[in-house]
Amino acid sequence: MSQDLRIVELDVDDPTAVDAAYTIGNEAIAADLPDLPPVCRYEHDVRIRLPMPGADRHTFLAYRGEEPVGLLQVDLPVHDNLDKAILELLVLKQHRRQGVGRALYRHAVDFGLARGRTSVMGFSVITDRDGAPVGSAAPFAAAIGHENKLLDVRRRFDLSTADDAELDRLLAESWPKAAGYTTVQWGNLPPEDLIEDLALLDSSFLDEAPNGELDYEPEKIDADRLRRASEVRAQYGARRYETGVIHEATGQLVAWTAMRVAKTIDWHAWQLVTLVHPEHRGHRLGMITKAVNLRTLRAQEPAVQMIDTFNAEVNAHMIAINEAMGFRAVDRWANWQASVA
Repeated sequence: MSQDLRIVELDVDDPTAVDAAYTIGNEAIAADLPDLPPVCRYEHDVRIRLPMPGADRHTFLAYRGEEPVGLLQVDLPVHDNLDKAILELLVLKQHRRQGVGRALYRHAVDFGLARGRTSVMGFSVITDRDGAPVGSAAPFAAAIGHENKLLDVRRRFDLSTADDAELDRLLAESWPKAAGYTTVQWGNLPPEDLIEDLALLDSSFLDEAPNGELDYEPEKIDADRLRRASEVRAQYGARRYETGVIHEATGQLVAWTAMRVAKTIDWHAWQLVTLVHPEHRGHRLGMITKAVNLRTLRAQEPAVQMIDTFNAEVNAHMIAINEAMGFRAVDRWANWQASVA
């Protein structure tokens, strides 16, 4: 049935097409992940016109007749990983198993190959926390020749179960091991006097985080690149809460964590990156940054009920911190990759 499909690049000046992209994204995700929040409409509309720097983004819609049935986003990194295309492919539930996904995937591969991209990547839920299959991604990925190169686990912190006394205990236990360090906090835009250190930490993320068998080059983040990304991201309307740790003897930023709350989704937050400089590990800085940042978010965002985060299944140290705070496993996600050369 894919012969009657029409795949076109999204026209950002066509409100009907922009609406279709928003609807497909929300409905397709909700079919497999009903506990996740919807996409923030404000952020969706801004991102369509102003994608994050660092990747050349192309969005396509699949139509059957005049009905939009699928969505494809292709991100082509522009600084590193110049052989990669990163895909998000979504099909409305009622149109699955009808060739829509395969047609969109073939379109993505051809589009990428024409631009020198010989490796394609994607990310999707595959099982619940007990290993039972979830969603349609795993059989589809296997059918098109992708392999799971790294297993991630999503964990959720239901703040109605937060044990404030336990969080206080964790911080009280951690601070004596962090003599000579102090915390600093900021919002959407990092302080200019810390941006060089922050860029160095950000660049270390893929070097330090477990990457399994993924073929992915660590990104080289400099101050200008980080500054530009922060300025663009701030326009999406989300509220970011970021906490760093300063090594007092050198004035260097040596640890960092971040959370974000979307502009129109006040009940949910994402726990994002947490990094500690290798030379400053063993001082409980990961726990301190995350717990202090959580306190700030809860004080500023009383409507937040749930916080989600991802960790590689083998990242035992960060998982231990998260679980001590109250995060619990929800489901497992695959990092798919395939060579298409």
